[in-house]
Amino acid sequence: MVGEITSFPCNSPAKSGHACDVKTAGAARSEPDHLLAMAPLAAVVRLAAPTTVVMAVAAVSNIVYTYFVSRLGVEAIGAVSLVFPVSLLAITAMGGGIGAGAASAVARALGAGRRSDAAALAGQALVLSVVIGLGFGLALQACAAPLFRLMGASGAVHASATLFARVLFGGAAITFLGGMFDSVMRGEGNVRVPAVWSTTSLVLQMGCTPLFMFGFGWGLVGAALAMLACQLVATVPRALWVLGGRGLVRPAFRLPRFTLAPVREILRVGVPAALSTSISNVGLMALTAVVTRLGPADLAAYGLGTRLDFLLMSFGYGLAAAVLTLVGMATGAGRLDRVHAFVTRATAITVVLLGVPGLLLCWRPALWLGLFTDDAGIHAVGAQYFRIIGPSYPFIGVSMVIAFAFQGLGRATIPLAWMTARVVAVLAAAVVCTHGLGLGERAVFTTIATGNVVSAAGLVTLFILTERRLRVAPSGAPPLTELAATGTR
Repeated sequence: MVGEITSFPCNSPAKSGHACDVKTAGAARSEPDHLLAMAPLAAVVRLAAPTTVVMAVAAVSNIVYTYFVSRLGVEAIGAVSLVFPVSLLAITAMGGGIGAGAASAVARALGAGRRSDAAALAGQALVLSVVIGLGFGLALQACAAPLFRLMGASGAVHASATLFARVLFGGAAITFLGGMFDSVMRGEGNVRVPAVWSTTSLVLQMGCTPLFMFGFGWGLVGAALAMLACQLVATVPRALWVLGGRGLVRPAFRLPRFTLAPVREILRVGVPAALSTSISNVGLMALTAVVTRLGPADLAAYGLGTRLDFLLMSFGYGLAAAVLTLVGMATGAGRLDRVHAFVTRATAITVVLLGVPGLLLCWRPALWLGLFTDDAGIHAVGAQYFRIIGPSYPFIGVSMVIAFAFQGLGRATIPLAWMTARVVAVLAAAVVCTHGLGLGERAVFTTIATGNVVSAAGLVTLFILTERRLRVAPSGAPPLTELAATGTR
């Protein structure tokens, strides 16, 4: 289904350009204007709540998925464990990176009343997601075996991991396309439809995984096929919604004249955002290697701690994603007062949302650790982890919100540079403490907590300075982007 760049008469030179956008401004601005007119707290909650619910369902789905895989034995668990970091890097880079770039660009275009620009951005974003998915899938077909061998796998675990990865990532285009449909809808302020079909996919996976694995006798391959099949089922109604014109933006795949300006506008934010999430995940892997040298109890406790970190941060993601959309719309509309209001409200909610469990586990670490083990050594190290790092959880949430706010502004290189500096500094300090000074896990945990606090303070400062510079910039229409200058408007 191919949408046109303009859904209204605009054939003559006299009717081209800005006049066409004015003609459709009422339709294009309805949802952005509604969100910008709402009380800031209400707008943030409205966009964040559905995504947060999806994150909760995803957490349950992951636990169920892991349980069924564990029924296949140690080799299957090891194989999935090898594939997990690759999957995490791919999904976060695509969803939190390229998808964020698309959502930001669409939101800014709609906020400025440039509906045709938003349509062009949406069309090229969807094509880009399929191209990246196909390329990534083909690359893993060739590189999976040597990659897992490099990671230390051998024998049956290596063979299982290679096969699992080839099947799972062979359908990466399905995963990436479904995520990009969600990004386009979030960019226009629609979080309900993505939440409904994401939840549907996750619930279906919980039911289909055992069927594919044990009912059909496909084993570990069945787990991968169940995930892809359920994602495909949930992608179809997303496509019908977006391509059928039921949303605010109907993607345009044919432009009046060929240009890659929409792709460049998406990647301008998407590439730095993807690099930022990738660097963060690589930093986590490197810190895990540092902790591994301290002993098995330290590694196990650190693994349990970071597992909870990911769970809590997934809830923070709902607020951060809402901020990206709202800040993008406000920036496109030139409403910097709303940018400040949205960010401060979301930051306050995040501090409470992550601060309460952080302090609770600081007080009673066994509430989490006791769910997985009774080992005294793991409990001793885990207690240190939560008592040192737990109180810094709100600062991690603040960093997420501010980083996504920068993406909404179209300035993703700032949090990228800051994230890189933070990861390098924390990793270097951890190595010096353990290898140079002979200190233990307490020093590593203190380094991580300090990095969380300093990172949040630095990002907040940078955001305040950026906001002030934008306020003193010449008033008038929002800055002309390369996309707007191409004549696609």
